[in-house]
Amino acid sequence: MLNKYYWWQYVLIVLFIIIGIIYSLPNIYRDIPIIQINISNNNFLKVKILENIKNQLNFNKINYKKYSIKNNNIIIVFNDIENQLQAYKIIKENSNNKYIVIIKLISTIPKWLSFLKAKPVKLGLDLKGGIYFLLRTNNDYIFQKLREQNITDLKLILNNKNIPFQVKRLNNFNYNIIFKNNIIRNKIFNYLKNKNNNFINYTIINNGLLISMKKKWFLELKKSIIENNIDVLRKRVNQIGISDSIVQKKGINNIIIELPGMQNLSEAKEMLGSTATLEFHLVNNNMNNIQSKNFSYYLWNNKIPLFLNKKIIIDGSNIIHSNISRDEYNQPQVNIFLDKKGGNILSKFSEKHIGDALATVLVNYINSDKKDIKGNILQNKKEEIINIATIKSKLNDSFTITGLKNIKEAKKLSILLRSGSLSAPIQIIEEQNIGPSVGKENIKQGIKACIIGILICIIFMICYYNIFGIIAIIALFINLIFTISFLSLLPSATLTMSGIAGIVLTLAIAIDANVLINERIKEELNNKISIQKAIDYGYKKAFSSIFDANITTLITSSFLYSLGSREIQGFAITTFIGILTSMFTSIIITRAIVNIIYGGKKIKKLPI
Repeated sequence: MLNKYYWWQYVLIVLFIIIGIIYSLPNIYRDIPIIQINISNNNFLKVKILENIKNQLNFNKINYKKYSIKNNNIIIVFNDIENQLQAYKIIKENSNNKYIVIIKLISTIPKWLSFLKAKPVKLGLDLKGGIYFLLRTNNDYIFQKLREQNITDLKLILNNKNIPFQVKRLNNFNYNIIFKNNIIRNKIFNYLKNKNNNFINYTIINNGLLISMKKKWFLELKKSIIENNIDVLRKRVNQIGISDSIVQKKGINNIIIELPGMQNLSEAKEMLGSTATLEFHLVNNNMNNIQSKNFSYYLWNNKIPLFLNKKIIIDGSNIIHSNISRDEYNQPQVNIFLDKKGGNILSKFSEKHIGDALATVLVNYINSDKKDIKGNILQNKKEEIINIATIKSKLNDSFTITGLKNIKEAKKLSILLRSGSLSAPIQIIEEQNIGPSVGKENIKQGIKACIIGILICIIFMICYYNIFGIIAIIALFINLIFTISFLSLLPSATLTMSGIAGIVLTLAIAIDANVLINERIKEELNNKISIQKAIDYGYKKAFSSIFDANITTLITSSFLYSLGSREIQGFAITTFIGILTSMFTSIIITRAIVNIIYGGKKIKKLPI
């Protein structure tokens, strides 16, 4: 029979609509901004602190909704994020580190929706506000480090052979080794060539050798450096509990980081921009060797002079995990856990050096005021001894660092080590702090655009197509529900302002599909065929046109997402999802509604 679905097809359509409604529901629930203040178990102190905080907020004319005391916490609830952030700054400044102040958003989504893993759509930086960074990776650091290591190895070979030479350092990894004559040069060239090094080129230049990295390895190393840095930065973002963040590559050496909802720019810079890692060096106790080039001079605690062996025993790359605890004197300490390679090195080293002192050096790279010829900010290497320990017995793959100033410093060091060491130093070349008020305005404008667009569609469709126009509008709302539910379900999807533009566009495309169908039905009716056949032919003949148009749009959206910037990607993802859902709603769902109303019935006139 024409214009009839099987019963199971109607059940599937209803099931899809129910699922769409369920997974779009979390978006109607608003997160509640609160400030939580952790205080010791002293009721009198809690009341006193609460009164002091209330006075501070009232004095600064900051509105709050309510407050309460639960267990060891004071909870202050706010109506909006702006007041929450202002209050946090004031409370934090006046806390004098006597209590812990935590800023957070409490979800109001019902438990049954949470049980079904239903979450609201992730909002991008332009809608939620937050922090944007553009970082640049300093690859020269790695190439120079590899060069020095390679030069050291070559020096050892040449010194053992009693061959005089000079070293001339060039850009990146490259350097020249200059010999006394061509005979020595050829002898060393043949020796190095026979070693069959897979990633180094040896080229004869006058009475010396140019030593460079093969292009293939050069490109692969650059790729691995930025990929490792992205991985480390993602871990750091996760460690400090920032959700809906974006960490992705841009160009060859640049990385974009977006932290929606975060407003503390200095805290984000300190955590993400840090290149901190640890190095472990042997302390030199023989003062007769202090002039040797194998030792570096340090001041421990800004007053005790020490000479450390330049050779690194193990470094941050050998650390697989770290956490904080307190020692027997209730002082903070960081517990370090090494990988198998680091554990073996430390075990063999400590066995040979029982009774010697081992220094833990915190190494960081700080931006200077100077720039190189390319305009890049130069970085200064900052080294600080944070711990000196005597090796009393053979060490294994875990040990403890003490001597830290406070628990905050211990937490910071633990997070940085736990998230891994950056392959190369990074520098912030662009930073923006986008306030939530900007995001609110964007959301209002986006919703306003959607409402105006839908209203115009409703007026046009009802006036021009009567009942079939109403059916198209019902499908349009279902399409909007499906689009929102898809965005909520996709873990990598983030809604941006350009994404809202994509939604508005797909709503227009969905209406356009129904216009094609309705015009086809009218055309068939004008050919004087039966109403049931006109409906059937209208949907069938319009399908090919709708399918072709939407497939080309899907292909275009895929390329935009693959090759476009983050703004274009936001537009592409919502357009792609909207096209898929619009094809389903404009063809399947409208047909189902038409079948229910008109299918299998004798109709004299079709209201279209």
